Amino acid sequence: MRKIAPDERQMMRKAYVKKLIHVVRTQGFLSLTIQDIAKTMNLSRASLYNYFSSKEDIIMELTNLCIDYINEAGQTISNEELSYPLRFQKVFEQAVFSAVYASDIYLADLKTSCRHLYEKKMQSRKEQLSAIHTFYRNGMKAEVFNQLNPSILIIQDETVLGKLVNTAFLVDEEMSLKQALFDYYVAKKTQILKPEYLQNTEHEDINAMVEGILKKLAAI
Repeated sequence: MRKIAPDERQMMRKAYVKKLIHVVRTQGFLSLTIQDIAKTMNLSRASLYNYFSSKEDIIMELTNLCIDYINEAGQTISNEELSYPLRFQKVFEQAVFSAVYASDIYLADLKTSCRHLYEKKMQSRKEQLSAIHTFYRNGMKAEVFNQLNPSILIIQDETVLGKLVNTAFLVDEEMSLKQALFDYYVAKKTQILKPEYLQNTEHEDINAMVEGILKKLAAI
């Protein structure tokens, strides 16, 4: 077999761990064997070891993938050159991906078996929440946002989006993920933006924004 270049190997590592996200977020990873993981990645066990040295190495790559996305989104949220409504879209997108990437069962397994990765993930989460708190508080000071409790807004996203990315919930409610995200974004925007700024977003292409999120999710 040809030797895999470092850049190509890293790209393939990310591509393969993305295939695990749904399984890990719904079932956790403690019960998964290397054979289970290889099957989900559509690899032979031998091929899997061309990219990963161990199960912990796989979980490390998955955790770093999550942290990298959150950090990337955080840079946009903190960019004061962008408007508050535009950055609010990124807060919404980040919340959707947090619901997908970091389920309770995944975090519980991480805490049990990979304490150093759990602590790294929690530190990233702490920085993420701090950035969102600052964003909301500054938006309120600028009189773009209504006076609301940032902690409640964050808990609201965690609770609602945790439900919306659950396929069983969508089936029970006879709702598509696209419609669910569209409706929740409109409700959230109406809740947060002051009327004069809400009017300025009337021509906002919410469909395009939601389609962009779905496209990124489909790439997982």
